Amino acid sequence: MPATFRQMMNEVVDFGSCCECGSCVLVCPHNVIDYIDGKPKQVAKASAAFDFCGISEGIGCDVCAQVCPRLGDREHHLAADVFGDLDQMYRGAFGAYRRVVAARCIDSDIRARAEDGGVVTGLLAWLRRSDEIDGAVVSTIDPSQPCVPVPRAVTTEEEIRASASSWYTYCPNNLALEQAEKLGLTRVAFVGVPCQVTPVRKMQVVDAGILDNGRKKEKHIERQTKFLKGFGERVALTIGLLCSEVFTFEGMMRDLVEGEMGIALADIAKFNVKGKVLIDTRAGARLEINLKQAQEYARPECHHCGDFSAELADISCGGVGAMDWTIVVLRTPRGEALFDRAAADGVFEVRPMSEFETSMKVLLRLARKQRQRVPLAPGRAETSVRPSGFTNPH
Repeated sequence: MPATFRQMMNEVVDFGSCCECGSCVLVCPHNVIDYIDGKPKQVAKASAAFDFCGISEGIGCDVCAQVCPRLGDREHHLAADVFGDLDQMYRGAFGAYRRVVAARCIDSDIRARAEDGGVVTGLLAWLRRSDEIDGAVVSTIDPSQPCVPVPRAVTTEEEIRASASSWYTYCPNNLALEQAEKLGLTRVAFVGVPCQVTPVRKMQVVDAGILDNGRKKEKHIERQTKFLKGFGERVALTIGLLCSEVFTFEGMMRDLVEGEMGIALADIAKFNVKGKVLIDTRAGARLEINLKQAQEYARPECHHCGDFSAELADISCGGVGAMDWTIVVLRTPRGEALFDRAAADGVFEVRPMSEFETSMKVLLRLARKQRQRVPLAPGRAETSVRPSGFTNPH
């Protein structure tokens, strides 16, 4: 049976595992829920319970629950639906893939903006320049609030370059797919952490036939199908960012960095994590925070995520175990082909992983560790066990 709104509100939101991606709010066809304080909230009927949806209980809907990354099948169960014939791919602790390489962008301006090798920004810029995409969903800094990332659909190479850098506090990128729709974009590159890539893939692979329960009018089925499938159909490429956890903005940035350390947020140029938190200021200074101290400000919601490496993305990227280089996991034929074309055009310097053995070891260790930490919601069946036949070729 498909997951329901009531399950989502109880087993995810109330349980504390909601990752705050906003995908359920994005796809709600009937304005039942809104994104309030980072969580979906029932706003259709003030007197109703938090887990009550009149449409769900009436004609039926539950579109929201179908895209939730914390309900139903997890990433490794969806691999065959996303990638097709898994026998044509390697399958390891960090999911299915075709090739893993290390790369860095040749463009020095992009590298200066980026934390690691600038591969994501460099690839997005090349994709737009080559008209492979008509826009991208990324996170950018709110111009009125230093270090506060906001989701945005961008359409120019200049905007893509300006979006470089990560801030390690949560930004609901999925919500920017509504901006992409309003802009009329149909070939979008979506950039997000694992819990944001998974909802996009669920939108793409879910069978809309589940919406026809024999009780609905055709217009209701059409509307629900549009919201369930429409946003995912606009995404032409998914780029996943390796992620074990992010920090709360109030805790990390306000209390620790600004409060205890006395660093004005407007003075921060770059933020990175490499076994410790690295803060580069606009004046050229580098400050460090012990990772254990920083992890006191990690979002508890992140501890419900078992996907370190964005297993369902076309391409997964991160600076794991490397300085100034990006580890690139090429998963789909399309992702691999576009990356190779960009490299052939002189966008990247590419090296084999045999030169980055430490990065591979760290990637494997973090992926395994994250898979094992996922707690189960009350009444839920085990979903974190690897399917049989999953092997690690390394």
